[in-house]
Amino acid sequence: MTQTIVRSARRAQLVEAAIRSLADLGVEGASLSRIAEHAGVSRGVVNYHFPGGRRELFEAAVDEIYDLGRREVQPDTESAPSPRRGLASFVRSSIAFYARHPIHLRALTAIYTSRTEDSLRRDERPEHATEMMSVADLLRRGQVSGEMRDFDVTLMALTIRAALDTAVGLTAAGADPGVLADELVNTLDAATRALP
Repeated sequence: MTQTIVRSARRAQLVEAAIRSLADLGVEGASLSRIAEHAGVSRGVVNYHFPGGRRELFEAAVDEIYDLGRREVQPDTESAPSPRRGLASFVRSSIAFYARHPIHLRALTAIYTSRTEDSLRRDERPEHATEMMSVADLLRRGQVSGEMRDFDVTLMALTIRAALDTAVGLTAAGADPGVLADELVNTLDAATRALP
């Protein structure tokens, strides 16, 4: 059991080193040697724990970033007393997450925008599909409850994702996350709420 704990700790260390390397150097600069250097280990250690190479390590980094995001965003969203408040919580918690974890978001952006053979496509990732289905489900519940007007749920979920993608960039550029969250919550509420 101790060896399993040590192995898990080493993998976590390497994933964190990969995230930092990706944020600092981009996909093109985040070689296994550079990641090993960031982690303070030999490249052989990286190869041992990630025999699939950079792609396997980048997939583990994406998994870690999404897991962290779920832990920080999901509780407030799911505990909201109504779908409208759930949408507001999702937006506020997401933007707060972006502000708290700029290195993670830079790494994720680097992975998704790179065009190398080791890059990953967000629309092919199960984590992204799960998030989009959760947003769509929240919107459907809002429509069923009468809190939200009739609209195309898929289109609205994609619009929300695009707005949050823009918020990632604005947050990274120094915009006030509270102001961004307020504006986006108000905009999306106006776009989705049922009219009296």
